[in-house]
Amino acid sequence: MTTIDWRRWRAEFPSTADQVHMNHAGLAPLPRRTAAAIRAFADEAERVTPAAYAGWTRGVETVRADAARLLGARPAEVAFVKNTAEGLSLIAAGLPWREGDNVVAVADEYPSNVYPWFGLRRHGVETRLAARRGARVGVEEIAARVDARTRLIAVSAVDWQSGFRADLAALGTFCRARDVLLVVDAIQALGALPIDVEASGIDCLAAGGHKWLLAPEGCGLLFVAERVLDRLQPVLLGWKSVDDGDTYLPYHFDLRRDAAKLEPGTQMHLGIRALGASLDLLLEIGPRAIEARVLELTDLLAEGLRGLGAGIVSPRDGGAASSILTFVLGDTDALHAALTAAGVVCRRRLGGVRLAPHFYNDADDVARVLAAVRAHRG
Repeated sequence: MTTIDWRRWRAEFPSTADQVHMNHAGLAPLPRRTAAAIRAFADEAERVTPAAYAGWTRGVETVRADAARLLGARPAEVAFVKNTAEGLSLIAAGLPWREGDNVVAVADEYPSNVYPWFGLRRHGVETRLAARRGARVGVEEIAARVDARTRLIAVSAVDWQSGFRADLAALGTFCRARDVLLVVDAIQALGALPIDVEASGIDCLAAGGHKWLLAPEGCGLLFVAERVLDRLQPVLLGWKSVDDGDTYLPYHFDLRRDAAKLEPGTQMHLGIRALGASLDLLLEIGPRAIEARVLELTDLLAEGLRGLGAGIVSPRDGGAASSILTFVLGDTDALHAALTAAGVVCRRRLGGVRLAPHFYNDADDVARVLAAVRAHRG
């Protein structure tokens, strides 16, 4: 196996000069190449030409193909959206519903993966929330809320507070056996942990780009499996919703048959360019290598924190561990303030502190976090 020199990738992140960024579950700093892509786009846009615009358009399809590679999908199954909430809302609003149908989501989920389903109340559709078992929710807890009128199950690949990693393959098998759609909020996984939509039986997936994908806010991904595309109607319509959208007249209403039918108008070229630069970085390293790295770092953090008397909230066994580690130790507000003062970027969650390192963090960063906790504890 090739040994990876992680110092090479750490050099992509100027933020490492003055902070220990452990908040990729919130907002990620940009890699150098992504910031450079933004500047290059701005330079082109100052003197926009037909050739430049044609290049932007071709670039969109290159990024779409890269996103498909990361997901184990086909480019025709990928659309660009502003954020996770928009992607999930397009799914909720575009599917056919009947009064009496229900959706099963998860209690204490991030609102972006609950409110789109709550909005279906106007169609007489109920949203049921599966209860967690501690920090976990598995097939058993979800199955307890499923009945013959369940049309869709909505889960997060990784929980935003505890870092619990769902068994998507098991959920996919459960859903296929019942002809139920599996919809995944992947914003806390994609970019840090491998996701294969085909192997897991995922029907739809949404993820904003500003967390583990290392891109700016305002541009993300929506996956819609080919088997679902015909059932999903676009609720936002414009010139790009139809076949041959560049031919404006005469009017026709032959909708595109790929996921891009959900992109109604002029594309977010700047955001897509930036997202593409970050996807290039992630694909260059490789999803499996990144997964191994973030699990190694969170294991080091968990071991060190336990040695300081902390309680680890996040599941760390088997396939449930992720790149998020939440721990409790004494006064959370005071501890968070101490970590912030020491240059550690983190967040308070579940009555404790949430740490979320990415592949470019290193053992020195772990040591700085532990030293700050030790100094605070006294």
